[in-house]
Amino acid sequence: MILYFSGTGNSRYAAKKIAEVCDDEIISINQCVKSNNYGSVSSTKPLVFVGPVYAGRLPRIMNEYIKKVNFSGTRKAYFVVTCAQTPWQTVSYVKKLCEEKEFNLAGFNSIVMPQGYIAGGGTQPKYINDKVLENAKPKIQEIAKVIAKGKKLPKEEPGKAIMSKILNPIMYAIMIKAKGFAVTDKCSKCGTCADRCPMNNIKIVDGRPVWGDNCTHCMACIAGCPKEAIEYGKKTQGKTRYYLGDE
Repeated sequence: MILYFSGTGNSRYAAKKIAEVCDDEIISINQCVKSNNYGSVSSTKPLVFVGPVYAGRLPRIMNEYIKKVNFSGTRKAYFVVTCAQTPWQTVSYVKKLCEEKEFNLAGFNSIVMPQGYIAGGGTQPKYINDKVLENAKPKIQEIAKVIAKGKKLPKEEPGKAIMSKILNPIMYAIMIKAKGFAVTDKCSKCGTCADRCPMNNIKIVDGRPVWGDNCTHCMACIAGCPKEAIEYGKKTQGKTRYYLGDE
């Protein structure tokens, strides 16, 4: 069973490629959280969790979903994360999660994908994103084949602890907020942003999006807006949006 969380599409892309190679079912954690579906998940095949790295750890929304759900049929689990540079010490927190859930961790590995966190530094031009994505494809296939064979993923050298241990809680306390999102006159009133928000944090009022206080900074709303009508303060003005594929 392949389960993924994805904001700008990188982890969704990787999860679908892994599912194709493994000939396995796929579950969107985004949709489960959005519909408040924390029902039991049963699988005879290994559990494969795919998600991005948020400030050196799994996104809290993904971590909380895994903690809440009862998994049965197998205890074998793989974790595959997508990141812009390094997963930092994400593996350490994955190990703790596996101990809590009584999973047998069969491997942790990371894939460098295009930067999607436009609110925290912007994204790269399309030609760079295309190159990064092309370079990621062989590793995704390699990881998928290892999982399909039921073997252990090769170990990676973990990055420094400062991001995962120190900066992660600071970023969630100070930066990870919905305050700052605003819509411009380019808005076509399509409602795509509300549809894509896994937290149900966006409501459409008089045809335009209004943000609440429950945000995970997945960037699905701003990056996935077909009209590029959403900004995050002045940080995103004039910057390239990055969004890979669709649900």
